Formats: sequence, structure tokens, C-alpha cells
Amino acid sequence: MKNPFSKLIHHYTYDMRLKTKLVISHIILVLLPTAVLSGFLYLRIYGIVMDDSIRSEQALSAQTVTSIENLISHVGHASDTITSAMLIQDLFQVPRAEANTMDISTSRMNSLFHLVQSITDHSMITDVKIYYDDSVYGDLMQYNKIGNALFNPVSSVSSSYWYGIYSTSDQVRLLCPELYLTPDETEKNGKLAYITRIPYTHDGGAVSGIENTSAYVALYLSRPAFDMVLRNDATVTDEAAFLVNERDVIVSASDMGLAGKYFIPRPDLRQRVGKEKTFSLVSYLDGSAYVAYFPIADTDWYMMSIIPALHIADAGRALMMHFALIYLLFTALALYTAFRLSGSIADRIISVALQMETVRTGPPQPMDVADTGCDEIGVLSDTYNYMTEEIITLMDSQKKASDELRMAEFRALQAQINPHFLYNTLDMINWLSQTGQSEKVTEAVQILSRFYKLTLSRRELMNSIEKELEHVSLYVRLQNMRYDNCVAFVVDVPEEICEYTIPKLTFQPIVENAFLHGIMMKEEKKGSILLTGWPDGDDIVFIISDDGAGIPPETLDTLKDDVNAGTDSSASPRHTAFPGHIGVYNTNLRLKSLYGESYGLSFTSTLGKGTEVTVRIPARHITSD
Repeated sequence: MKNPFSKLIHHYTYDMRLKTKLVISHIILVLLPTAVLSGFLYLRIYGIVMDDSIRSEQALSAQTVTSIENLISHVGHASDTITSAMLIQDLFQVPRAEANTMDISTSRMNSLFHLVQSITDHSMITDVKIYYDDSVYGDLMQYNKIGNALFNPVSSVSSSYWYGIYSTSDQVRLLCPELYLTPDETEKNGKLAYITRIPYTHDGGAVSGIENTSAYVALYLSRPAFDMVLRNDATVTDEAAFLVNERDVIVSASDMGLAGKYFIPRPDLRQRVGKEKTFSLVSYLDGSAYVAYFPIADTDWYMMSIIPALHIADAGRALMMHFALIYLLFTALALYTAFRLSGSIADRIISVALQMETVRTGPPQPMDVADTGCDEIGVLSDTYNYMTEEIITLMDSQKKASDELRMAEFRALQAQINPHFLYNTLDMINWLSQTGQSEKVTEAVQILSRFYKLTLSRRELMNSIEKELEHVSLYVRLQNMRYDNCVAFVVDVPEEICEYTIPKLTFQPIVENAFLHGIMMKEEKKGSILLTGWPDGDDIVFIISDDGAGIPPETLDTLKDDVNAGTDSSASPRHTAFPGHIGVYNTNLRLKSLYGESYGLSFTSTLGKGTEVTVRIPARHITSD
């Protein structure tokens, strides 16, 4: 007796339905190992996510520092451009005794103002001022322009905090927050300032000593430019970034309201945070946050970045949720694949049977499958598709043979065009030659050559409307040469339809009929023929009218009956009351054979006044098949 495990294996191997067997195999081989691996990753991934989140925030803060350094570098470069200007050197870097003797030309002063204007950027550098020692210099304010008070006495800012710093130190450059500026400066010039000191010179060298300072170049800055950079660093709620100088004054902040919550003075930074450019977990009264500080190159500033610890933890939990969601989606996909794979065998058999059922209601159609497979069911599907394609090929061959028969009938109709025109034209050329009219012989031969070249040079049965109009014009010219210019032929067809197609020899039989049975039937043997055309929706309509003898009503009825006899190639005119209209009959039959019963010719005529023939064809471009 087999043990229970052997019975289970035997049932799975031999007795279980194939679809169920494949599903269970997929679960055992794919989903079970994946579940074990996912559990292991879940235990390790949280710490990895935390570290990655901190590194990402650290990299973002480093980019922010670089952006701030670029802004300060831009301002420093602008300040150096002004302080190194030759006029500034001549004005301020001179011995103290000569400070009031300078005579500055208007052109040089205009160049300075132009330089200042060129570096003023209202999004960053909002204003430029030069503060000079008004106790030594004369009135430099006389050089100021309307709307640009570049020169200002230093006494106007003597109450500012920055001037006090310069008065008590040898500092050459100073980045000033709003606190360092006077209210008048912040209101009129800008919230921040980059100020450079220019000393006097003595005997060719700089004079040291605070008391010898002669001037200050101040570039006022827009604080929002720095605030915007810091806001880009603070990407989540309660995240903050501060720009701080060496005296612990906040220069700029992403959110000044968070300064009281997160700000750490400079003396406490290294103790609470640790080394620079590295985030450390710091405890606050209402929670904890990751804090790092980044020195700003070439300044005494630093940027402090604070990220709530809850945000880092949320990032880890969010990633874990994403991981769980992906796993669930993978599980669903795996189960779907298992059921799909197991059902493919039965589904393909059913597809073949249903496809075969369509033969009862219409022509056979092959199965729309890109790959039927190589198993027995695939062979069955391929065989059915092969059989169906063979049947379709036979049906297409039959249709092609029918189309070729129709085209043969069309060519036969085209060949019925009356050849007497050629004979009469050759007789005319012979008569011209015998009478010594060699120039007219040459003209007639050239016209006749072009006439038949347009008809016979290519095997195609179609022509452009432009060439067909040329063909019928050549016909009229030859007839006028024969009958002493008895017909005035006028063509009024817009260029926009000339590149559409039309069967060859469409206009000529109609114009010939108008010539022979209209104009030539008049007593004076003279008249006019007008050919007009225009687009009509998806069709093109032509009207060929003459002022000839017209057609008697009974004869007109006979003509209409003949041209409406049908498209059967075996049909022929049923009446002979108008024996010369065989060409018109064939033209109508050709058009209906090509395009259908809604196209072809129609006639109106008034006895003694003339005849009008309407030709309607579909608008098909010359490039169309």
C-alpha cells in the first residue's frame, strides 16, 4: 500500500486536471521562493531606505550650498569689476592730500554709470552705491544722475551696523544681512548688501589703518533670491534651511517662522551636530530632527539644514508600502499567468472551432494570431489558416480574372473610336502638300504627331485632365485647318483640377460630335464650342456646349436611350437614327464601366440653338491608383 505522500504525488502527476496542475506548479516554483525572499528583504530594507534618504537629503543640501556660493561669487565678481575700474582707482586710491583735487571728465563718469547699470540685476543685484569720505572729498554727488544716486556721503550711513564693524576692524569685504543696514537702505536699496572698502594710497602704496579709509562700494542684494534657493532645499513640511553669518545672524531662511524651533547657535553646532556636511540626529523639545551645517566658501557664512526625523521615517514606510504593493501586483500577475498558461490549450481549440463556424455565414477568414505555437494545437491552427488562405487566394484569382475581363472590354470600347478622322487628316495633309503649302504641312504633321502621341505613347488607359484638354485642342486645330477655321474653341477649366485623372479620349468624341453634327450642320458652317469644368464635392463636372444646329427631340430621345443602354460590353446602340454617335456611346459606356452608373454623360439640346453635354467623373488625383 502506498504511503499518503506517494498517493499525493501520483494524484498530482496523473489524475489532476492539467489546468489545475499548471497553476499549482507555478505557485510552488515561483510564488513560494519569492515570498521567502521578500520576507528577508523586508527585515533589511528599512535601514537601507533610511540611509538612502539621508544621503539624498545630504546631496540636495550640497547642491543648495553650491547655488548659494555661485550667487555670492556672482556678486563678488560684480564688486571686483567696479572697484577695479580705472575711474574708481583714480578717485579714491590717491594720497589724502590729493583727494579733493580730482577733475573727472563727463565721458569717464558716464562710462562708470554705464558699468554700474550693466551689472545691476533686479532679480539679484538691486542697486549699487559708493559711499565716500565727505570730510575729505568735495561734492561728488554732483555727478549723480536723475534716478541713479551713485555717490553718497559716508555720513548718511554712519549709524549703520556695518559701518561700525568697518570702523573697528581691518575687514575689507563684508556680507551684510538686513540687521546690518539702516532702515533707509533696506527700504530704498535692498535687504542684503555686499560692501567693499577702498583705502587711500600714499606714495604709491596703500595706507594701512582704519582711519585712512576713503570709500565703500556697496552692492545691495535681493533677499528673495537666497530665500528661493533655500526653499528648494526644504522640500517637505517643517523642513527648514537657514543662512547664518559668523555673528549668528540669520541672513536668509526658507521659513523664518521655524527659526525659533530649530535654530542652533554656532558655539553649540559642533557639540550637538558633530562634523560639518553630515546629518546627525538632534533632539528638540517637541521631537527630533536630522541637522547638518555646511560652510559657504569664501565667506564666514554657513547653511544649516534641518529635516524632521518623522519625514525620514515616513520615506522608509512609504518605500515599504511601495514594496508591498509591487509584491502584491507581482503575485496577481503570477497567478494570472498561471491561469492564462493553463487555459491556453483549451482556449486555442475553442478558437479554431469558433473560427470554422464563421464559414457558414460568410467567406472563410484566417485566425488572427501572431504565433499559433508548435504543439498539436498549433499544427491544427496552422493547417486551418493555410486552408483558409488557399481558398482566399482562389477567390482573389477569380476576382482578378473578372477585373482583367472588364479592362479588356474597356480597351475594346476605346478601340472603337472612329478612325475616319485619321484618314481625313492625312487626305488634308496630302492636299496641302500638292498645293505647295509646305509650312501648313509641317504644322499639320506636328499637330497630328502630338495628337496621337498623347493617345498612344503609353499603355495606360488614363490621362491627366491637362493632357486630355491639350489632346482635344489639337483635334480642333486640325479640323480648323481642314475647314478654314470654322470653329471657335474655348476652354475654361481651373488649374486646380488639371492634375486629376480622366480616361483617354473622353472629350474628343464629344467635341467631334458637336463639330460634325452641330456646327457643320448649320447653313453658314461656323460656330463655337465651349468646354468648362469645375469641382463638385468629390466629383468633377465638365460641360461641352455648342451653338450648332441642335438635335431634334425624337433623335435626342434615341441618343439618350443608346447611351443609357448599360455597361454590358456586348451591348450596342439599339437605334440608328443618329448613326454618327457611336463614339459618344462608347465614351459613356467606358465611364460607367470604370466608375459606376452614377457617372457618365447626359444631354440637353434645343433645335436650332445648340447642344450641351455634361460629363461627370470622380475626382481622383494623378498619383492615385
